[in-house]
Amino acid sequence: MSVLTVEIRNNVAHLTLNRPEAANALNLEMAQALEEASLKCEEDPNVRAVLMTGAGKLFCGGGDLKSFAAQPAAELPGHLKKVTMYLHTAIQRFARMKAPLVIAVNGNAGGAGLSLALIGDITLAGESTRFTVAYTRIGLTPDGSSSYYLPLYFAARLPRNAAIPSRASAVRLKSAITAVSISICSCKGLFGDA
Repeated sequence: MSVLTVEIRNNVAHLTLNRPEAANALNLEMAQALEEASLKCEEDPNVRAVLMTGAGKLFCGGGDLKSFAAQPAAELPGHLKKVTMYLHTAIQRFARMKAPLVIAVNGNAGGAGLSLALIGDITLAGESTRFTVAYTRIGLTPDGSSSYYLPLYFAARLPRNAAIPSRASAVRLKSAITAVSISICSCKGLFGDA
C-alpha cells in the first residue's frame, strides 16, 4: 500500500495522504513520496490543478513520532534531517508551482499537517476541523513552513491596532481570529459535518 496515492484525472492531480492507521502522520517514506509528487505536479504539463486530502478521519496528524522514536538514538538527528529535507522541498515546490493547489482538510491537521494546509492556494475544511501547531507540545520549534505562512495568514486579517493592549483590542483580535477560522472553515457539509 502506498503512503501517498497520486492519480491524474481530467488534468487534476489527486494526492491522498494514505496512512489512516497512523493519522496520516509524516514518516520518511511519506516525506519522500510528497517530494516526488511535488516534482511530478510541477513538471507535468498535463497537471492543471492539484487536490490534496487525507484518507480516513484525519487530514494529517503531523510528524510520525512513533517512527522517529524507533530510530537508534545515534541515527535520529540524521533521520529527522532527511524527513524535513524531503518535506520542505515538497512544500516549496507545491507553494511555487504554476498549478493551483487545493487542500481539502478532512478531520484535524496538526504540526506538519497544519503546514500542508497553509500552503494551499485554496484550503477547504469542515466546521469541526481543528488546526494545531503541535510542535511546542513535544519541545520542538515549528517547521514545515508554518512559522512563515501562519503569520502571513493572520497578518492579512488582523486589525491594524491589535498590538495595542486594551480590552477593545482583545475583542478585535478575537474577532480577527474568528474571521480567519471562518475563512478556512466555511464549507459546512462538504466533509460530512452535521
